[in-house]
Amino acid sequence: MQQLSSKRRRNAEVWSAGIRLMIIFIILGALAFLLVAFYPALTRKNDLITKLANEKSVLSAEELIRKQRNREVDLLKNDTEYVEAIARDKIGVMKEDETIYRLDSPNPTPAAITAKPANP
Repeated sequence: MQQLSSKRRRNAEVWSAGIRLMIIFIILGALAFLLVAFYPALTRKNDLITKLANEKSVLSAEELIRKQRNREVDLLKNDTEYVEAIARDKIGVMKEDETIYRLDSPNPTPAAITAKPANP
């Protein structure tokens, strides 16, 4: 009879270990399923967050440009001195007793034009 009870105990231990192993596999499978199911949504969300941040920076830059242009339009409509200064600058005319200093950079010449061919 002792042999029979020892087999039952081993059998119970084996079943207990098997059940624990199956529970672990079920949990791992569920986690893998959740990862596969939600990973594309998470990556899409991160991409959209990045795109939103980029669009906000572009929007703020465009708002700054709009404010500058609105200010220039307001000056062109209401400030005759500003219009006069812009017109004189475009035409290249100066007032009496006015000195104009222009700081233009020289035109760069390509290396191929400036290089002189060697005489053989």
